[in-house]
Amino acid sequence: MSAKSFEMLLELAFDTDKPEVYEEGATTAYQQFEKAFRAMQQKGGKPTEDVNYHFERLRLGVAIAFVQAFVRLADNEKSHEALGVLREALKAKNSREIDKIVQKQIAKFDHLYHEIFVNEQRDYLLGMFERSLDASSREELDELIFQGLELLPEVDWDAKGHDEDDSEPLDEDFLKSL
Repeated sequence: MSAKSFEMLLELAFDTDKPEVYEEGATTAYQQFEKAFRAMQQKGGKPTEDVNYHFERLRLGVAIAFVQAFVRLADNEKSHEALGVLREALKAKNSREIDKIVQKQIAKFDHLYHEIFVNEQRDYLLGMFERSLDASSREELDELIFQGLELLPEVDWDAKGHDEDDSEPLDEDFLKSL
């Protein structure tokens, strides 16, 4: 993949040509990871804190893209809070600080899964988000970026309420009993 592909993923997720995710820009963030990765390879291939940090920042960017797309479909306050945690972690100065920020506020991610009306696209986006958090290699992140570039243009951004198959409204008495 490339820095341009990563930038395009964020643009699609945020629906803007200039998503404000990284202070230095998405292209620069990706290039910083590539530079650290090449330096690691030249020094024998043993991961360094620099590589880990830039990998974590890149992984956060991919996760932010999928959560932002989810937020556009779900549009609820709790989803915005989860996105805020990822954005806060992106400002961290090292890998340990990233982990500390995310772990401290991990419960906010549970709210992503508490939708009454969940549609197939939201489920898929959450699956992509989960895979971004589990990614442990450059190849896995590049694959997620590629899949995101295929997926996001196909998302029905107007399908916020529920699936197309869910044409029958829920019984109001049933909803009150919840």
